[in-house]
Amino acid sequence: MLPYVMLCISVCFEVFADVMMKLSDGFKQKLPVIGVVIGYAVSFWLMSQVLMHLPLGPVYAAWTGLSIVVTAVVGAILWNEGFNLKKTLGLIAIIVGVVMLKLRV
Repeated sequence: MLPYVMLCISVCFEVFADVMMKLSDGFKQKLPVIGVVIGYAVSFWLMSQVLMHLPLGPVYAAWTGLSIVVTAVVGAILWNEGFNLKKTLGLIAIIVGVVMLKLRV
């Protein structure tokens, strides 16, 4: 159970780093740049710990897929980037793909 919790926390730090990158205004704002570095460093460290217990393929797919979905939702909430049918279907396809990898059918 702990590797899955660590994976979720890793996703949160990756999304945090993405948000900080947006706020950094092209790395012109120094405080958000520090957030980018810390966010990615913690996220990658947690991923390295998760990969000691779980296989690479499904873990990496879950990490990237969930990060994409959560980042899209955060962008819609914070910057009014919105959702349309095509974007929603794309995010659903990502989630379905990650679930299929996990099932190993």
